Amino acid sequence: MSWPFVRQLIHHQVVTSTNDLAKQLAADRTVPLPLAVWADRQTQGRGRGSHTWWSDSGSLTFSVLLDPRAHGLRVEHEPRLALAAAVAIVDAVEAICGVTNLGIRWPNDLETSGRKLGGILPERIDSVDGPRIVIGIGLNVASQLADAPRDVQRLGIALSALAPSYGGLRDRAFVLKSVLKHFGSALKRLATDDPTLSDRWARLDTLLGQSIQVLLGDRIVSGIAQGIDVDGALVLAQGQGEPLRLFGGQVLRHKDR
Repeated sequence: MSWPFVRQLIHHQVVTSTNDLAKQLAADRTVPLPLAVWADRQTQGRGRGSHTWWSDSGSLTFSVLLDPRAHGLRVEHEPRLALAAAVAIVDAVEAICGVTNLGIRWPNDLETSGRKLGGILPERIDSVDGPRIVIGIGLNVASQLADAPRDVQRLGIALSALAPSYGGLRDRAFVLKSVLKHFGSALKRLATDDPTLSDRWARLDTLLGQSIQVLLGDRIVSGIAQGIDVDGALVLAQGQGEPLRLFGGQVLRHKDR
């Protein structure tokens, strides 16, 4: 099978983490880039910070390894990689099964009605040939969330629950192919600072207008979310002063407060 965007795809039944495997492959100068690593299941999938990512045989878990310079991506683009990937996934899902109520929970989650559908983990690494970017993606395609840990059951949702009559979701390779197709398009738009990309993630923002708390290291800041700007920053209004522009942090859910 040929795959969009990537020059090679490596498939495993089980790995600890597709991001970790992709980072190991980055040291191999014979590996063609961009490369995708796809696993039927991860045993130690990672989210942001110390968070883990649960997956089962119905999940789609993969990582893309690329040389940012080959795609015209600059250092200032890196805080927007998760948002660009999120747009690609939303566009792919809409094209596949017509689900249109997905959104982006800044900085790197996909959700609908407060339920988490997927997560994105970009990581930068150094190699002997220069910087490399690994973008890990986990998506609940046909996951059996009844078998998941309690927190995942409470907060998660599978794409198959949003489009129960669409049988194509049983073919994760088909879903992956569509995501990779849109992934390449989103990266091109990011590299050229195409305003339609930032307009798209702004429209998909699920936090807009909400009163939120954001964990920044050892402190918490509060305010009203005023959107995601063109640089990928979350704009947080606090009283009468200048809004904060946040490029990182964890937006706390009610259970974390």
